[in-house]
Amino acid sequence: MKLHCLRSLKRSLTAQISLSIAVISIALVAGSGLLINRLATRELREGNELIMFANLALLREDLAAARFDLTQTPQRLVKRIDLQLGHLHMALLDAQRHVIAASERFEIPLAALPKNPMAVDDLPAGIEHADVRALSKVLGPLTTVWTSPDHRSFRLLFARIPVPAGSLAGDATRTLLVVFAYELTQTREIVKNELQIFVGTLLIGALAAGALGVWIARRIVAGPRRLAAAANRISERPMSERLSVADTPTELVESTHAFNRMLDRLEASFRRLSEFSSDLAHDLRTPINNLLGEAQVTLAKPRSADEYRAVLESAVEDYERISRLIENMLFLARADDPHAATDRRWIDLQPVLERGRGYFEMLAEERGVALELRMHGAEPAWQQVWADETILIRALGNLVSNALRYAPRGSAVVVETTPHDGGGCTLEVSNDGPPIADAHLERVFERSFRVDESRSGSAAGSGLGLAIVKSIMELHGGSASVISGTGRRTLFRLWFPGPTPVP
Repeated sequence: MKLHCLRSLKRSLTAQISLSIAVISIALVAGSGLLINRLATRELREGNELIMFANLALLREDLAAARFDLTQTPQRLVKRIDLQLGHLHMALLDAQRHVIAASERFEIPLAALPKNPMAVDDLPAGIEHADVRALSKVLGPLTTVWTSPDHRSFRLLFARIPVPAGSLAGDATRTLLVVFAYELTQTREIVKNELQIFVGTLLIGALAAGALGVWIARRIVAGPRRLAAAANRISERPMSERLSVADTPTELVESTHAFNRMLDRLEASFRRLSEFSSDLAHDLRTPINNLLGEAQVTLAKPRSADEYRAVLESAVEDYERISRLIENMLFLARADDPHAATDRRWIDLQPVLERGRGYFEMLAEERGVALELRMHGAEPAWQQVWADETILIRALGNLVSNALRYAPRGSAVVVETTPHDGGGCTLEVSNDGPPIADAHLERVFERSFRVDESRSGSAAGSGLGLAIVKSIMELHGGSASVISGTGRRTLFRLWFPGPTPVP
């Protein structure tokens, strides 16, 4: 049960905030109260000591004025102190600690007095708090506390007053001892009342801090709760809803923006997935319907071997189309994995380009299009690119195949390479085909997107070729872009960074 409560406390933001506020408030109140109590106790002690030192100074002056006449002066001085200060009691002793005069209520046993009296030869007459503090720094503790059997406490000041030669006390008396006993009953009552007030204040403060903490915590977590409620309302259908920033706390504005950006990406992903699923179903339906129709027609009546062969040859084309489509889908699925590995190394560009030109040369001649290679920079034969050779050839093949498909007869498809400092390399494929509209430039690399929606009939026409190119470049940490417009060649550019990406 205790473990469950601790876990609930750790998981509850309201409980943590309110508890933190309560603990901090209690600690501040307790610390302030203890400090005030300590200061008050010190002030009371210093006040008591100040009273005793002041009376000690007056006693010394009165004795000096009476020339230390010990026959009547001590009794008169003791009686005066009794009448003036009911809580202060005094005793005057000789050097052997015999009582010369004492207050009626002086009940301190002489054995309880300190061993050595304090010398106050230079004690000023007008003593103040600062003088008491200065004496305590020089002499250490100035007073002691004695508790009677009935649990009453007295603060004791035991001091020595020197008697000058030629006084009325006689030549044998050179020192008088004075004991002041200040009864601490009133002081203890003051401290006790302060402690009671402090404890009551602490309890009330703890309750108030707890209630205030709960209120503040609920106000603080109201913002996240509104965000959670809005997030719960957002499902797969109303993906256009976004979290409001107007009522969001300042500390959560960036989180709200990040959440809304995530929703934008999710909405775009859902839209692309829906479009991709629709296009994929259309691309698969066409060859499957062809295969099904041909098979049904062929099986409607007996056929000759040549007729069956013609049907199988026609079916092979559809099977190849479906195979290529599935292969492209699998490649894109693997490329979406951020941990997909690539075998990148330095590849000589010229052999790769020559091999690609040989592969597409027959197709280019068939379409009446020239295929040119241009390698810019010094020593083209030594140009290299940091890439995975297998998927590099695939990306280049998709671009060249796409360029040949749209290039007009009698024009040229140009493949250009440009090395850069740091090991980077740019590979460009361009043709004189029809320009791509500005509205389509940003979408040509999306999956299943076709500028000409009516085009179909081949795996390359499935809209996955350029998407594969983009995925290949993302695996290399590079980029793919397109430039097109009226009066200029359409150019697809691939940027391959070196082993260390160039800023």
